[in-house]
Amino acid sequence: MFDGDYTIYGKHATYIKYLVNDAKAFKRYIDVYMVGATLGVLYDRRSEQSDSSDRARIYSDAFNTEHVKCNELFKVVILSDASKSWSAEERINMCFRYRDKMDEHAVPHISKGELDAMKEALVLFNSYVLGGIELLYDSFFSATIGINETVDYAYKSVFDQYTLIESRQEGMEMNQLLRPEY
Repeated sequence: MFDGDYTIYGKHATYIKYLVNDAKAFKRYIDVYMVGATLGVLYDRRSEQSDSSDRARIYSDAFNTEHVKCNELFKVVILSDASKSWSAEERINMCFRYRDKMDEHAVPHISKGELDAMKEALVLFNSYVLGGIELLYDSFFSATIGINETVDYAYKSVFDQYTLIESRQEGMEMNQLLRPEY
């Protein structure tokens, strides 16, 4: 997973190009991809790729550079998603046990069911990525943005998330919030 090129088609490709080249909010396509996954799951926004000739490709060397972050984002998305009827054990297996490529010499053996589950989980992950890309585009395209406005928007977004987390945790002490769950 996250070891080959990934091509985004249609309006999402146009959005990525806008965010990197025009708005200059991100330096690389992979950055838009990772932030898109985060925002998509945070705001429960998913989308599907549209058919179009426009495309944006994230190359395997970018995934190699950000492999650890992408894997962690994948785990966060799969463990927090509630749209699928997967049990907690299935989610944990997808995140920590299952593999996404066939290997004849693997121990234990990789089953067809394992490959199918990982394929479905990756499709779900990418749908959150695309939903997050739409959110990013909508936020940055709504006005002409300079560097000061970009910083202000980023600060506002972080502050809004802090406020949201605080409102959900009212009555909970900081020690409870930060304690390990295991």
